[in-house]
Amino acid sequence: MLSSPVSTARRLTFGPFEADLHSGELRKGGVRLRLQAQPFQLLVMLLERPGELVTREEICQKLWSADTFVDFDRSLGTAINKIREVLQDSATEPRFVETLPRRGYRFIAPVVPVVEHSPDVSSPPPLGSTPNKEEAEHRSPFSRGLVWAGASVVLLLTALVAWYVLRPHPIDSIAVLPLTSLSTDPSQQFLAYGVTDELTTNLAQINSLRVSSHTSSTACSGTQKPASQMARCLGVESLVEGSVAKSGDRVRLTVQLIDAASDRHLWAHTYEIQASNILTAQGELAREIAQSISAVVTPKERDQLSRPHPMKPEVADLYFRGSYALTNQHAVEARDLFSQATQVDPDSAEAWAGLADALHTMAVFGDRQAFPRAKDAANKALAIDGSQAQALMVLGVVSGADWNPTESEKYFRQAIAARPSYARAHALFGVVLAHRRKFDEGIQQIELARRLDPISVETNAFAWHVYFCTRKYDEALGVILAAREADPTFGPAHWRLYVSLEQKGEYQKALEMADPGNPEVAGLRAALASGGERGYWQQKLNNIPLDKRIGVHAATCYMHLGMREEALKALEASYQIRGRDVSLWLPIREEFDPLQSEPRFQKMLEGMGIPVDSGFPHRGS
Repeated sequence: MLSSPVSTARRLTFGPFEADLHSGELRKGGVRLRLQAQPFQLLVMLLERPGELVTREEICQKLWSADTFVDFDRSLGTAINKIREVLQDSATEPRFVETLPRRGYRFIAPVVPVVEHSPDVSSPPPLGSTPNKEEAEHRSPFSRGLVWAGASVVLLLTALVAWYVLRPHPIDSIAVLPLTSLSTDPSQQFLAYGVTDELTTNLAQINSLRVSSHTSSTACSGTQKPASQMARCLGVESLVEGSVAKSGDRVRLTVQLIDAASDRHLWAHTYEIQASNILTAQGELAREIAQSISAVVTPKERDQLSRPHPMKPEVADLYFRGSYALTNQHAVEARDLFSQATQVDPDSAEAWAGLADALHTMAVFGDRQAFPRAKDAANKALAIDGSQAQALMVLGVVSGADWNPTESEKYFRQAIAARPSYARAHALFGVVLAHRRKFDEGIQQIELARRLDPISVETNAFAWHVYFCTRKYDEALGVILAAREADPTFGPAHWRLYVSLEQKGEYQKALEMADPGNPEVAGLRAALASGGERGYWQQKLNNIPLDKRIGVHAATCYMHLGMREEALKALEASYQIRGRDVSLWLPIREEFDPLQSEPRFQKMLEGMGIPVDSGFPHRGS
């Protein structure tokens, strides 16, 4: 016999699970489980008719609009798989959801509605509590008044506490968890990545909100983690989660907002949009989320988020793939994808900005010829959209490399004004400031970046620069060790660990941390054993060919060997050719402190726009 429908209940239990039909939440043992809106709606359809066949046609009619989506089979299969994953169910030996091939699905476990009784205000008093009639008749009016006054105070205080707890609290921090692709097509995963990234980017334009970076949100998210745990990991009060599905030129985007403290759903919505309007929709969605949490959005921000950003679907695909490659440190691949996007649509500011960022990253990692091309691409982006934060950030880096500190700071501040929660811009600005002896603001910027992007390998790598420049060598070691722990393949970690320990005078430990493929390590170890610290630095100098002894590396060796004149000449030779090593390290290396009073050294500082009398921290201060 078929079970009776239970659709009138608010909460339904089955096994160890409970589904709240009003809030859209699924819990196990009181802990909320992550299940996107559309799979949850499908689960509710099955729970409301336990033991009955729910046909594919019924599901399609209720959850998928037939005139909009054509890949129903694939999306339905993905939604069922997500239900089974969260319930730890099996398709071959089901405990909850049974598949009836080509027909539909049936929920086979018992479903019990949760009966919520209203309090009975007319209940008789407990045994033994009936007052004595004569005593009640002779109780004074004053006593009765005191009782009523006390009860009123208690009721008033209870109401105030309930109002304080339950009233809508303004939320000023948020993270967008990776949106789930409801397609089994691997290429569609880039769409989910791109939409997550764009929604994060749009929310980051709102100054009253602190928005966790995409990279940290991805690292913290997990299917079975409760919302409160993920929020603590990211240091935010609310979370956005949802799903994306694409068919032809249409995209369905389902999003829900969760208050992390109470684990309550605050807001949810489903959008069906043209693929060409995918970027425009993210601005609209950001405005709606901000409104739902009472965030302050200025008229300027509202206008910015309301601006249309049409993008051809093929350009969006290339752009999202390029962004993914760049985030994963594949700058050359990102450059090629962004370049293709600009060829398909030369008027895409986002594609030009992405190309500029990829080229600037290549330049930082050694391809110095990429800097002028990065500058050109950034300017093309800004010619289309003058507030493009990514392009402004790139110009901040390029201007710094061109020894134009005033212009560099101007571009960084414009980038941060356009996108206040732009973690990468804050981090890079912190690096530039620290290398230019603006230590307090440099630390302020990098610490803000680390709050916005607490788990990012890249942000921790940038933090190393800031702490090393300010001679906080232990902190520098800490952040680069964290970066290496998060990504053992992160190549730059070897050099930064090595230099940090070397700067502390811990040469043996430094050599243990050096790149194992470095052929100079064995010779340095032998020189340290035989000649101590002086032998170590002499060997380092010997490793540099005579005609290459210019710049910071050679000058550092000379200073350790007491050869001031040779050090000055090595620095001047690199300064004359605008060597990047001089612009980065001459202002801050501790070895050069004895040269600060030398007019020749001061002239180099002034040429790089650094005040001669700029303050300098003591080690570890």
